Amino acid sequence: MKDLEFIEYQDQYQKEFKSINLHWLKKFDLYEKADDLLLDNPSLFIKNGAHVFLARINNEIVGTICLNPINKNSSEILKFAVIDGYKGLGIGYKLMQICIDLCKQNNVETIILESSTKLEKALSLYEKLGFKHVEIKDTHFVTEDIKMELKLR
Repeated sequence: MKDLEFIEYQDQYQKEFKSINLHWLKKFDLYEKADDLLLDNPSLFIKNGAHVFLARINNEIVGTICLNPINKNSSEILKFAVIDGYKGLGIGYKLMQICIDLCKQNNVETIILESSTKLEKALSLYEKLGFKHVEIKDTHFVTEDIKMELKLR
């Protein structure tokens, strides 16, 4: 996949960002109205310190991830997806690694993510990367039944 590149989000990719994430959210019956804030306004999150990365092959966006700061010491992973036909090629791993490396560079101590037991392949990847299951105390989304964190220090 010599044509694979990772780029930072630009407004011209908003439709693809939204479409890719709506696809998996609806496929697994996980879509909630609360998803729309980020799907419709990635630039708002970016203005508040988030990073949105896209995987692109031959000018086609095939994957997304958002790294959103919670506070000085922790960030969360949001809207992580790779489209069908490109899964299993290491794209998701590389997107996650970009976020992990950025957190390390910025001295972030913990990366948090919330997910669903319906997303078995994603959960397997998170565990492979060293994320550990933690108790869910509060959540942004009703459909999330798993919370994981990666301690970087």
